Amino acid sequence: MKNNVFLTVVLTLVPLCGHGQTSTPEPTSLGTLACDPALEFMEPLRYLRALSLDLRGTVPTPDELQLVQDQGDVPESLIDAWLQSDAFATQAVRFHRKLLWNNVSNINLFNASFRLGRQNGLLWVRNRAIRYRGQTVPCRDEPAEFNADGSVITDENGVEGYVEIIPYWSADRDPVRICAFDAQDRLVSEGGAECRLQSGASDTACGCGPSLRWCTTGQEQRSITESMGDALDRFMFTIFQGNRPYTDLFTSRMGFINGPLTYFWLNQTGANGGLVFEPAPLNKETLTPMPYTARNAWREVELPESHAGILTRTAFLLRFQTNRSRANRFYDAFLCQPFNPPDGGLPVADEESARNPDLQLRAGCKYCHALLEPAAAHWGRWTEQGVGYLNPEEFPASRGDCEACALRGQSCNRECRNFYAIQSFAPEEDNFLGMLNAYKFRRADHVRNVEVGPKLLALATVTDNRLPGCVARRAAEWLLGQGIAGEDDAKWVDELSRQFVFSDLSYQALVKQIVMSPRYRRVR
Repeated sequence: MKNNVFLTVVLTLVPLCGHGQTSTPEPTSLGTLACDPALEFMEPLRYLRALSLDLRGTVPTPDELQLVQDQGDVPESLIDAWLQSDAFATQAVRFHRKLLWNNVSNINLFNASFRLGRQNGLLWVRNRAIRYRGQTVPCRDEPAEFNADGSVITDENGVEGYVEIIPYWSADRDPVRICAFDAQDRLVSEGGAECRLQSGASDTACGCGPSLRWCTTGQEQRSITESMGDALDRFMFTIFQGNRPYTDLFTSRMGFINGPLTYFWLNQTGANGGLVFEPAPLNKETLTPMPYTARNAWREVELPESHAGILTRTAFLLRFQTNRSRANRFYDAFLCQPFNPPDGGLPVADEESARNPDLQLRAGCKYCHALLEPAAAHWGRWTEQGVGYLNPEEFPASRGDCEACALRGQSCNRECRNFYAIQSFAPEEDNFLGMLNAYKFRRADHVRNVEVGPKLLALATVTDNRLPGCVARRAAEWLLGQGIAGEDDAKWVDELSRQFVFSDLSYQALVKQIVMSPRYRRVR
């Protein structure tokens, strides 16, 4: 009997008006309906199905279908319940993941000297083979032998055997076979090299450390990068689940960490593949150790102020590794202002104008860069190709040692080379020698952008309504499944953004306003 009722509910479309007429929801209520033969609206069951797929990612249950069949329309209370569900928070996260391009699984976190390969069942570091064995070959497939002092015995070709070690990533405590030179577990070599750092990779007395602590296989690295993306998703989920103000996405210090991330930040940042992980985006001194294998054991942590909000989270900074790309993504995703050339292309510049080193003034380039450069300055204290924050105490706006080495033509230290202007290629650049790169060609009214960071950018665009307007547009396009075009649609989006602001930037309230609108019910 229940199956028959289910089939009847699924196959029956209940008209709410007389023959030949369709129902038009009033903008203020789902319960009050008017009949307008000029408009065609989804019947209640189709409306229910569309709502369920959009808000929960699944089809309605038989009980929900029966409820609408009995009442003749979708109750507003049902929409409210769905908007407050975990399923809706998950849908909102999926949509925002598309806006943020939240996938860093293809990024190499580890230098090649710390990446393990597998050959004939043996693990080995190909990049160190020449130093260890004099040729690019793994070890012999037989147990290693050692001298009385613990040094590795090799054959006439300089090749050693393997040892069995339980690696940090083994949940079942199963040992792996790894070449003896690669398995060395010294923390510091006899020559004083820290084996966990890239400097230790060139020392034959250094290996992968205790339990292979500093090395990784492709699978283990992927677990770390996927966890970085998952941590950002979990943060957004918590914001949407709690119906917190949308601006919390850009200001909250709430963060999440699991086993692979904890292990990475405590043990493996020195083995980086050219990326900057120091200073770390969290307080490692207060980080409670977790086994690497605890991938699903998430903990909430409070991040430093420098990494509050999605625009300074690890996944975002690694996905967009230059300050210009970070600003471009924010403008496109949250302000609906992509940096595109004008119709017809850019004008041809004379040679002198085309050589101006300031992109804000260079002919052609200035069309975008007059806006992009000040926007990118908001990330000026976050390292490019990395996630470190350059605090003003250690990294002031200008440094005398960086200026001195630049002017004298001397070799500059790593910090000056990486973060400060130490070369001038045009007279206009001379005045910036010794200054933090973020201040180069920065106008006085844009200096604050560097000091306050991207949080200032997000909050300022709430004040001028660009962010609420774009969020409303993006949500409407997502739920309608089509772009916003025409004057009427633009006016509707303006009203959506106004109500969004009045709701204290509640994303649930914004979505509810969209799905209860006549426009949503007209979409097929």
